[in-house]
Amino acid sequence: MKYVVLAAFFLKLFSSTAYGQDQSCNKLGAWLWYLELTKFKDYESLADTLSSLGIKRIYVKVANGRVDTVKWTELVDEKIPAIFEARGIEAWAWSYNYPNNERLQAEALYKSAKSGYKGYVVDVEAQFDRKPVAASKLFRAFDAAKSRAIADDVIDENFQLYCTTWANPRAHYFPISSINQYVDGFMPQTYVENWGNEHLLLLESTIDRVNEEYKSLGATKPLHHIASTEKGLMTANEVNRFITYAGPETSVWPIPGTNTSLLLWHTWNSLAWDFDFCNDDHSTFVSSLKPEPDVKKLPYKNEIVVNEPVSSISIINATGHVVAEVLNPGNVVDISNLVRGKYVMSIITAAGDKVVKMFSKGK
Repeated sequence: MKYVVLAAFFLKLFSSTAYGQDQSCNKLGAWLWYLELTKFKDYESLADTLSSLGIKRIYVKVANGRVDTVKWTELVDEKIPAIFEARGIEAWAWSYNYPNNERLQAEALYKSAKSGYKGYVVDVEAQFDRKPVAASKLFRAFDAAKSRAIADDVIDENFQLYCTTWANPRAHYFPISSINQYVDGFMPQTYVENWGNEHLLLLESTIDRVNEEYKSLGATKPLHHIASTEKGLMTANEVNRFITYAGPETSVWPIPGTNTSLLLWHTWNSLAWDFDFCNDDHSTFVSSLKPEPDVKKLPYKNEIVVNEPVSSISIINATGHVVAEVLNPGNVVDISNLVRGKYVMSIITAAGDKVVKMFSKGK
């Protein structure tokens, strides 16, 4: 398995790249739970702010289980998606869902389509762990609701149905393969800020590992990651690395409000919402599955040996700073100048393969 890191690339990228050329490829989005939590007085003022940032899509919660248009007026209020569309923001609907009452829950998709939403995301989590039959029944019902909406000329084939769930579905025994045939895409909740410093340091390889895990469990549909800034642990640079690496339909949870630090708006103001995915070669980079180079840290010696020629190496410390960059180092890397601690070594081999290795430096 090959883990990919483009640390040096992104350090240069965000100091020099201008964004905003062609946005037809950019669908970067933001997630809304309750409008009241954001402290915006209405949807117009929220839409104005998101539009000024350059956000291209919003995911609006419209249901929790079965349809309840009293509590979730967003489901049937046609003005809400129209408000966002008028400001160049594509409005999608989403709901949290449960086993049983599948047809009644799926009715939310049909109603949201009539209201003008352009897509729908079904959020399924712990209630479906180890339950492939329940998952299949639920998503079959949502697929049927989508087909009915198409047959009734409410929507066309461009309307998409996605599933969002764990980014580590194997650990949850989550039935990805039971859902795959009914959806147009998956949205893994790749909340690296909840997973510790190693995952923050290795953002790109974490995204790659999630992709590979989904595919190993039967996912054949596109994967569109969700980053979380809820705890305020990710810097703007880290979120930018995440969204530009993960791709043009990446999204961020949640819109800042009373359930988060309002200082998050400073982070969101610095995000690359206008990133030009159309002309970015790295946004479609797929790591090859060739055998990765063998890297050995020799015991009691201040050097690391790589079993094939290396074109360049970047060494990153535990705080995410590049502490060494070496061009054409050959097969032996000198680490005698490093202080004691944990490091990540980002390698580009002479063959052009990109890999990452972690190592510890002793005394």
